[in-house]
Amino acid sequence: NKTYVANYGSNNVTVIDGATNDTTTVPAGSSPCAVAVNPVTNRIYVSNQTSHNVTVIDGATNTTTMVTTGEYPYGVAVDPVTNKIYVANYYDNSVTVIDGATNDTTTVATDSNSMAVAVNPVTNKVYVANYGDNNVTVITDAPANDTKVRAAFHRLPGDTTALARPPLTGKGVNRSIPNRTAMMGVLNRVGTTQLPWGWATVTGGGGTDSMTWAYNWDADSLILGENFVCAVPLESDAGIANNEGMGTPFAGNLEVYPVYRMEYHVAAEEMTKPEVRMTNSPTIIRGVLRLPLSPFTIHASIFDMTGRQVMSLRPGPNDVSRLAPGVYFVRSEPLAAGRQPSAVTKVVIQ
Repeated sequence: NKTYVANYGSNNVTVIDGATNDTTTVPAGSSPCAVAVNPVTNRIYVSNQTSHNVTVIDGATNTTTMVTTGEYPYGVAVDPVTNKIYVANYYDNSVTVIDGATNDTTTVATDSNSMAVAVNPVTNKVYVANYGDNNVTVITDAPANDTKVRAAFHRLPGDTTALARPPLTGKGVNRSIPNRTAMMGVLNRVGTTQLPWGWATVTGGGGTDSMTWAYNWDADSLILGENFVCAVPLESDAGIANNEGMGTPFAGNLEVYPVYRMEYHVAAEEMTKPEVRMTNSPTIIRGVLRLPLSPFTIHASIFDMTGRQVMSLRPGPNDVSRLAPGVYFVRSEPLAAGRQPSAVTKVVIQ
């Protein structure tokens, strides 16, 4: 619950405590302009334009580390799944890729004047907007440092759920050679690796090198929106010095799975008979979205998955046949006199 503000002219970052609005100042490089946060590792990345580097802030202590980038770093984005940080270098026509575990860097060439960068953690793709060439560079990252001790999630349909504690399952395997030991179990945690972990429930294969497990929610739950579910597999030598030759008590790869919790509403079901069973929700049938009549609604719009408004709606039928198939959200704004909250409903166009 912290907010980080880059102060371009003051060469520092203001840290706001979300509970109290108290502030702390953390020094940065010259002309800090953009901020990105990795909630899994509790690290904050600030691009400093005129000192050509990135300030890395430890969210627990506010201590800092400097990482050199290309010339005039502008946008910055984090992929919590791979723990990689991407910095667009405006005058170098490149992106600096920072390894969040080591702060080592690599450089990826782009087109002219790379300015903004965004990450899709589900597809592991990075998008860089190039101001000078009017185009976007798409980067596909590859996972590294495979220890052969892995935890894998059985993915949810569309990586989405309406449940605060959905049934998440997976498997844990040890494929290391020649020291293939039995799996001890899998640790699980939502949102961060910086707080105590819980043990997943072993559902099969206990005492072997290939086991199945179910997420143990305990006091954890998903928030509405984007969540990062973390799992670490441990084999039977975990905790022993230099196990598997790794020199660490964690003898397996950290797996981070992005899960999106959304509110689902049943819209309409097309029956074999002519009649259609309806509910009091936005309903799409054969290219027509029917918005329920309400004395409280003054305005409604439909948005795509990026949050871009694609169409205004009116109560009753609306032609949405021109919209591409996909997931959309209908937002209804109430009359103030009605004292009703804004309503957001997910709809799917097939």
